[in-house]
Amino acid sequence: MDEQRTALVTGASSGIGSAIARRLVHDGARVLVGYHSGRARAEQLCDTLNTSDVDQAVPIHIDLTDPQSIPGRFDELTTIHGPIHHLVNNAGINDRSPALALDHVRLEEVIAVNLSSPLLLSSAAARYFVANNVGGSIVTVTSVHDQIPITGGALYCASKGGLAVASRALALEFAEHGIRLNLVAPGETATPMNGIPHGADNEIVERPAIPMRRAGQPAEIANTVAWLLSPEASYMTGATLYVDGGLMLTAAEENAKAAPHTGHFLERSLS
Repeated sequence: MDEQRTALVTGASSGIGSAIARRLVHDGARVLVGYHSGRARAEQLCDTLNTSDVDQAVPIHIDLTDPQSIPGRFDELTTIHGPIHHLVNNAGINDRSPALALDHVRLEEVIAVNLSSPLLLSSAAARYFVANNVGGSIVTVTSVHDQIPITGGALYCASKGGLAVASRALALEFAEHGIRLNLVAPGETATPMNGIPHGADNEIVERPAIPMRRAGQPAEIANTVAWLLSPEASYMTGATLYVDGGLMLTAAEENAKAAPHTGHFLERSLS
């Protein structure tokens, strides 16, 4: 980034969000490190990043469990911290509720954090960009499960699938104002959400069923987010980049392995 710009990153106290904050600061951006319950981790991250400029990374609290508060909170942040040029909707909660035991309270919680708040935050940011003539850009982190189901994932898939298609609708309307909104959909990534301890971002997690044979690294997702925010992606909007090591390529693999004579049947059917 040629000029210092400010990015708000939600869920930045650990995992992918922390990696995004690190990458954007490395690129010269000022980062508002959004957290909900991870205050200590957010403050520690900012202390680490503020080696040359005490204001390069700033921890800020934002409660995505309360969607009604989101537009006002964004306005507060611009009043306190000055112009915001980029938004990264990264925060999310995982859920594996059995299909026969779905609970409306849990549904509302998952939808609030994973769907309602990111949409309202994107709208608030775009409204601010337009009012202040800011050529802003937004990246929203979804998941491969915005497309493919997983056992126990009805609530999570609903939230991420809804977020994906609704974000594309926002991108369509934002484009006339010069505002870009793109999506990054990770596959399995070595983060606390997936059972990897905090501070172990570089741990290699072997996954033989994934074509690249491992889970992704948070920094690999962060690199994609940073590129989409940059001028190098200036003609991209409404796009989803799946960063999954080839996970989505494997849908028919197990079935093919269980039917070794499929090729012979195909030859006969064509003869």
